[in-house]
Amino acid sequence: MAAIQIMPQLVPALERMQGETFDEKLARLVANELRRYLEEIERESLEYEIKYGVNHDQFTAKLERGELGNPYGYELEQDAMRWEDLLDEKKMWLEQLRQVGGLVK
Repeated sequence: MAAIQIMPQLVPALERMQGETFDEKLARLVANELRRYLEEIERESLEYEIKYGVNHDQFTAKLERGELGNPYGYELEQDAMRWEDLLDEKKMWLEQLRQVGGLVK
């Protein structure tokens, strides 16, 4: 296990945080940050749902049928790639949160 050095300025805040051990406090901090990442992803995904009026699966189907215009047009292609990236990021962060979440009491 790696040794972690804590800046003295952080100790009072860490002592007041919920959790019995340093590891539990750290796991809680990491879990909260992972949740923040997931919230950002959800907000950005919602913007695409609002923009196109459909969820991602419907967007993909319409894109494949050519109902949204030229699928190789710059904006549409960029939005499609970013939306797909968001879904991949969400899966990754959810897996991380599941792992860390088991450490939080």
